[in-house]
Amino acid sequence: MNKNIYYNHLRISIGEKIVENAQNQVIVNFKKDGSKKLKKTVEQFLKEGNTQNLFIVTNLFDDALQTLKKEFYFIEAAGGLIQNKDRYLFIKRLGKWDLPKGKLDKGETTSMAAIRECEEECAVKELKIIKALPNSYHIYKYKNGFALKTTYWYEMQTNYDKALKPQIEENIEEVKWFSLAEIKNVALKNTYITIEELVKDYFAI
Repeated sequence: MNKNIYYNHLRISIGEKIVENAQNQVIVNFKKDGSKKLKKTVEQFLKEGNTQNLFIVTNLFDDALQTLKKEFYFIEAAGGLIQNKDRYLFIKRLGKWDLPKGKLDKGETTSMAAIRECEEECAVKELKIIKALPNSYHIYKYKNGFALKTTYWYEMQTNYDKALKPQIEENIEEVKWFSLAEIKNVALKNTYITIEELVKDYFAI
């Protein structure tokens, strides 16, 4: 299965199988000794005005990701898709629906950070991790260069029924429980591509 790294509306796909029309993407083969070629191709991908996606053909995802990490400021974050009976917790941050998440503190495991960040951003409690979900990856402008962020996601459950409170200092405007119908008709119509991909994969929609 291919894995995707997003930069705004563009995508870097890493995998063995090219499943889309190649007209709008640059294709590069990656082997263990191919870091220089990959670096040059990624630099072209990040140039202002580029409209083409990038496909890295390889079965060495971890090696390709490690090569990319060396070219960026690397950030790790963790968060959760939280279920309470038949509802799921979303936050609205900077005008878009999102899932609670945040950067790892020094010494934290990814699961510890996921629970802490969800509690801090939503004032939700009694969280229980059910299982790990697929990681998401995206690139964004950072200081004088670019950052590559990996977010570790977890499926969580809670029976907490007290009032929730958005963490305003983290630019969170609203915290809301959504039904599956509301996720489809509201959240997914105004969210980030990484969240859309994660949620659609989770619910198989």
